[in-house]
Amino acid sequence: MREQIYSIMESDPETIFDPMSVDFSTFEFTQGYYNHRLTQKEIEKSYILSYQYYGDINYEDIILLVNNIPDIFEVPVGVEIKIPKINDINAFILKNTK
Repeated sequence: MREQIYSIMESDPETIFDPMSVDFSTFEFTQGYYNHRLTQKEIEKSYILSYQYYGDINYEDIILLVNNIPDIFEVPVGVEIKIPKINDINAFILKNTK
């Protein structure tokens, strides 16, 4: 995830942000989202979600944090989560790095 944030921030490489310090409760689903029910396999390997929706494993933390899931292993199988559209993720990152 950090690599994605840094690549988006290339316009200002002098400033480094810690993605874990961002308030993800302000995330806005302006482009919509995908509903997804978690399987046991996805709970054990949550990077699968990121790869399935974005073709990249680096968005795993963002998916969990926008769903207010600090620990994926505490979530029961079958819980429905929202998978944000990539444009919303990029907009959120840009908004929170200024």
